[in-house]
Amino acid sequence: MLKAVIFDMDGVIVDTEPGYKIATDEVLREHGIITSDEYQDQFIGVTNEYMWGTIIREFHLPLTIDQCVDMVNKKRAIMEERDGLHPLPGVIDLIKYFYDHGLSLAIASSSPMSEINRVVDLFGIRKYFQAFITGTDCKESKPHPEVFLRASSALDLKPEECLVIEDSKNGLLAANRAGMKSIGFANPAFGNQDLSSATKVVPYFSQVTMEMCQTIMNK
Repeated sequence: MLKAVIFDMDGVIVDTEPGYKIATDEVLREHGIITSDEYQDQFIGVTNEYMWGTIIREFHLPLTIDQCVDMVNKKRAIMEERDGLHPLPGVIDLIKYFYDHGLSLAIASSSPMSEINRVVDLFGIRKYFQAFITGTDCKESKPHPEVFLRASSALDLKPEECLVIEDSKNGLLAANRAGMKSIGFANPAFGNQDLSSATKVVPYFSQVTMEMCQTIMNK
């Protein structure tokens, strides 16, 4: 029985994925590293520690993880000041819809708590969520299931009572490994993500209904 929905944040609630990718690409190019879209796409949904730790090792980058994250965040701040920070179309209505139907809600994100706080306060949605689990709360990064298992535990629910909404291959694999059903959001900004492990894929949040979710849970 469906009792809770666990949302990823970046690329599901807030449209930050393109900014992350542009800023990361700029930092790498400034250090003489040119990568393909496919290379960067493998890191969608993982923690900064995992991504930059991998890049530093593979390219022998003479920087620390904190230095890389700081450079990316400074570039993102410039872009966000210029362009603003926006929710994905339909997601705020979906959050309210689930809340009004009595479901418990959580955010399980690879981003740090400072990012989650900024987003939920900016969009005025903090009151709808009962739990926030961050990448820094976990020893393992997605696709490991730890972040989702911690979320279900924080809600005092079994994994099989929770439905995950994700936009990345790593996030969906993590949901599966946690024993949770999932909706894969086909984010138009990242159409090449492998969402094949999702229980159901949707291109628009307006398509999601309680009936659809109950059907997903029964699969």
